[in-house]
Amino acid sequence: MRRDEDSPDQREFPRNWDVLNDSAGNGEVLEDIAPRSEPKGRPPTINLLAASWADAVVSLGVCTAALFGLNTTGYNPSLTAFPWALALGAAWWVTAAAILVVIRQGTPGMLLAGIVFGDRVAPRRLVMVIAVAAVCALLLGLPCLLGVRRSPLALAAASELESVPVS
Repeated sequence: MRRDEDSPDQREFPRNWDVLNDSAGNGEVLEDIAPRSEPKGRPPTINLLAASWADAVVSLGVCTAALFGLNTTGYNPSLTAFPWALALGAAWWVTAAAILVVIRQGTPGMLLAGIVFGDRVAPRRLVMVIAVAAVCALLLGLPCLLGVRRSPLALAAASELESVPVS
């Protein structure tokens, strides 16, 4: 089969391509009896705050791990290593956020708080979404107090925010 003969279903990945199904002991895959529940309404404002806080904590976790790694290898990290560790945490967060927004429609903090974008983020909006998420994390979620409708993240992505469906 040539590439131009592929059906549209074969060219698009399913939304849940990275979800593992439960399998029976004999190797066959069990089908879900009940359909997965769809998101119910918009996420509460507290989840938006939690998403921004989680983004800050995730990047600080990488910073802490870098300082801990320096300490365990015998180097005595002083305050001069702290800016480098912060830069490492920020670089890791930007990379992880860009990948996760493209694949799972949310930054690391958004996914931890159970929030995703309703639609895929356009590639031309990706930089703006990452920048807005970083500003929200630096301001400890204060811009998220505007609510779900006027959320800076939703405006930057041109997509509504939804709760992650619970299976």
